[in-house]
Amino acid sequence: MIIPGRLRALVADDNAYARAISSASLTKLGVGEVVEADGGAAALLHLMSAPFDLVLMDWYMPDVSGAGVMTVLRDPRFGAAAATPVILMTAYASRDNVLRARQLGVNEVLVKPFPPTSWERRLAACWARPAGRRAMTRCICSTRSPDL
Repeated sequence: MIIPGRLRALVADDNAYARAISSASLTKLGVGEVVEADGGAAALLHLMSAPFDLVLMDWYMPDVSGAGVMTVLRDPRFGAAAATPVILMTAYASRDNVLRARQLGVNEVLVKPFPPTSWERRLAACWARPAGRRAMTRCICSTRSPDL
């Protein structure tokens, strides 16, 4: 697999099924460690305690929303974690939500439901680029909403 096993990913979603599917897909791709958070507050705690190479996150979570997580994460005072690539997973990909997510520093938006094989291939292609993981923006798109 083209994704080195030493990479760490954080999956934050209040839906246990969505977390399990995302975690299993990342593990299948070869990500070495996948940590799950059941909400935004737990995600922030994980991000404060250890570095991650990628965050997959839901937008609507009951405790701290994806917007709240992004506001904290992208603050320069948050340290090195502020540069962590974030893929937003949402079933509510309205233009306003996507615009707000982009303004807050989300690297990519993935519309739920999505077939794991479609985004897995694109994510793998992003990691294979010479520029590395920081070149992830625009690599993953939904086949359901081409106008986003």
